[in-house]
Amino acid sequence: MKPLRERMVENLQLKGYSQSTQKLYVSAFRQLCEHFNKPPVRITEEDLRDYFLYGKNVKKWSCSTSTVALCGIKFFFYHTIKRPWPTLLFIRPGRNKTLPVVLSRDEVHRLLHSIRLLHYRVCLSTIY
Repeated sequence: MKPLRERMVENLQLKGYSQSTQKLYVSAFRQLCEHFNKPPVRITEEDLRDYFLYGKNVKKWSCSTSTVALCGIKFFFYHTIKRPWPTLLFIRPGRNKTLPVVLSRDEVHRLLHSIRLLHYRVCLSTIY
């Protein structure tokens, strides 16, 4: 029987995942196993819950890091060892909230005066 890591890579290939996604998912799975220092079949739902809380509160994972970890670990448990975990359904990475860029009056003025065609300048002047 093949090692679980190899089976995971083969399953990712069969499902058509890109090479970079394969690497990210396998890395997320490996980091989970290294965190608990035990084989993946011995990881419990409580371990998974603790791992994602650790990532969120201690490691301060970004939204994308958390999403990759969740997707990689979910893929392993659902598709490689065929073991559904209700805990994985409740984990949702937060979204990064960014504020829109607000131009200063001088920037708007320079922007509008750099437009050569009058009808475009009138349109943008109306908007601003």
